[in-house]
Amino acid sequence: MPFESFLAFDFLNISAIFVFKAFLLLFLIFYSVFALILFRQVQLMAKAIPTFISPFLKFVAIIHVGVAVALLFVIIQLF
Repeated sequence: MPFESFLAFDFLNISAIFVFKAFLLLFLIFYSVFALILFRQVQLMAKAIPTFISPFLKFVAIIHVGVAVALLFVIIQLF
């Protein structure tokens, strides 16, 4: 049995690269949602327990959301 048959889903006519890209896209969608939830949690924490480090944590959370969404858009553009 040739090695290429392991890398392609012949019965569905779908390549392994397409399946990998689809799982990567799905993962990045879930990760972006996670980043938004994390940002909301940081906002609630900063309101409930204000400290001197709260603005820095908000800044890091905003950067995290931005990177996650930017990476999602980059992967969508590469599809």
